[in-house]
Amino acid sequence: MERADALRAAGVTHILNVSGGPSHLAADTHGFERVSWIALDDFERLPPHTTVELLDTLHGMASQAGAHVYVHCVAGHLRSPTVLWLYLIAMGLRADDARDLIEDRAPSAVPGHHRMVDHQHVLLAQTHGLANFFPHPRPEIVVPFVTG
Repeated sequence: MERADALRAAGVTHILNVSGGPSHLAADTHGFERVSWIALDDFERLPPHTTVELLDTLHGMASQAGAHVYVHCVAGHLRSPTVLWLYLIAMGLRADDARDLIEDRAPSAVPGHHRMVDHQHVLLAQTHGLANFFPHPRPEIVVPFVTG
């Protein structure tokens, strides 16, 4: 499959699919270490238990030595940027800094869109991350964002 080849060529080892349907790529048949699917709807607010599941799944993937995680949805505008945004917040970045980091690299992304999350999600990500993700086994993957 062409998509799998392109992702492997880019160094992707793990895939977190947050679209409405299962991925066409599988770990066992396409050579990835792990492919997980957590279905999200970009028109509904994330339930707290799903937020924790997303954070834990992404953290588990990102914590693997040499992991290069690809988080995707259909268009890459709301769901995947929001999941990544929440994870960066869980890792100690300020919400605005995490948003800037994502938007600078993907200008059409809208991390933390109000249809999906609110300030309670930010607090949940902060408290869950602090309680469960430190010390991070790969602290080099989360670096401060420097502009200019």
